[in-house]
Amino acid sequence: MKCLMTAWDNTEAMLYAWLLKQTKSQHETEDIMQEVFLKAMSHSERFCSLSDGKAWIFKVAKNHLIDRLRKKIELESIDDLQSPESATPVMTQLQTCLPRILPKMSDSDRHIIEVCDLNGVTQADYAKTQGLTLPATKARLRRARIELKQKLISECQVVQDNSGVCCFKRAQ
Repeated sequence: MKCLMTAWDNTEAMLYAWLLKQTKSQHETEDIMQEVFLKAMSHSERFCSLSDGKAWIFKVAKNHLIDRLRKKIELESIDDLQSPESATPVMTQLQTCLPRILPKMSDSDRHIIEVCDLNGVTQADYAKTQGLTLPATKARLRRARIELKQKLISECQVVQDNSGVCCFKRAQ
């Protein structure tokens, strides 16, 4: 327990500053700090055997931050889905274009897009059901998304701005 408290004392100020920079919220930063400390406390017996306690603390903090960001994005996505009046003409056009493009993709790329992106299966679950490693699944999904993006640009004339999809070019 003493090695945990020593590592925490040596890391706390740097971790707080880093989290504050990432979250831009004192409240969120303090919540994550508390979660990380509690996790460290629950692993206090094993903590002393770590070669780099500071790295472990930062890794746990980063994972908590990522989890919070994912939850925030999921909640925003759910809110968007629940209000049909928020569907923009661009999204309506995209919904009509996507069924045209998916059959033109390779079977494996189409499958991973449909399962993970359209049906919401996690990459970890997809990896298990397909007998793949998680890194292989992530690489395949990234490649499939790149192919999909290229097809959206070339075949549906999707135009992007800094915020993502902004509009479709008019057919000539």
